[in-house]
Amino acid sequence: MSAKLLQFSRRTFLGGAAATCAATTLPLPAIAANKTTLGRFEVTTFSDGHISLPSTFAAPNVDPELRKAAWAAAGQTGDTYKSPINVTLIKTPDDLILVDMGSGPRFVPTTGKLEESLADADIDPADVTKVILTHGHPDHLWGAVNDFDELTFPEATYYVAQKEFAFWMNPDAMKSLREDRQFFAVGAKSRFETIEEKIKFVKEDDEIVSGIAVMETNGHTQGHISVELKAGSDTLVVLGDALTNPVISFEHPDWQPASDHVPDLAVKTRKQLLDRLHASKAMIIGYHLPPPGMGMVVKKGSGYGYEALG
Repeated sequence: MSAKLLQFSRRTFLGGAAATCAATTLPLPAIAANKTTLGRFEVTTFSDGHISLPSTFAAPNVDPELRKAAWAAAGQTGDTYKSPINVTLIKTPDDLILVDMGSGPRFVPTTGKLEESLADADIDPADVTKVILTHGHPDHLWGAVNDFDELTFPEATYYVAQKEFAFWMNPDAMKSLREDRQFFAVGAKSRFETIEEKIKFVKEDDEIVSGIAVMETNGHTQGHISVELKAGSDTLVVLGDALTNPVISFEHPDWQPASDHVPDLAVKTRKQLLDRLHASKAMIIGYHLPPPGMGMVVKKGSGYGYEALG
């Protein structure tokens, strides 16, 4: 794929899916960090910035009036909304573990803030020992390399679901994506090739370290994973994009965001995940939930809702 075509496709995405944000209920500081502890784990979220998206993007498969009413109930009345990016760092006695890597310098101008966020906390990217990749979308993977096309986290081992890696490395990946997102496949393949020698493949229930295990949450992408931390009876789940929106994902899990690769499977995953997270009273961290991204699943009417913490 030529650089010229990549640039054209990126402009298409910027014009369509990253429009300037109007009204929003989400507070979005440039740098957001919040810390919690779970047993021996110290868990902090850092901001990589945000993406601005059309309101229709969250649920294009539903009646426009139903979608409008849901947004209005949440205080959102504009045609666009800001989707924040919360990157999770887990500190253990022996490791610094990053869940996803942010967008890096070549996605959209409002992203790529992770290195600055880490620097503000005096964290050297070279000290990160492990990176768990939930999936291969640009805002999660493209931060693998910096402005100089060098590894941002040079000492890390990268943990990826094999079917996620296989999807993006397949020459036909581009054909399965919407036209305005086909450049995602070019960027993913490039970054995966850069880290390939440092990748370890993981599947359901595999432990990264003791107490941190993989959850398969496929649907948003073919091999999407989440990360479950356990300490005694306490649980924290880093969701990636398994639940992305504090209104749509929780209150209307059957609505299908435009970003889901396998929409029917994503719906099934969301419903099962909401049941599991509510039953276990788990704390959750959502990559695109309101900063700092920490909260819980609560009952709301006959279904579920999102309650922010911190």
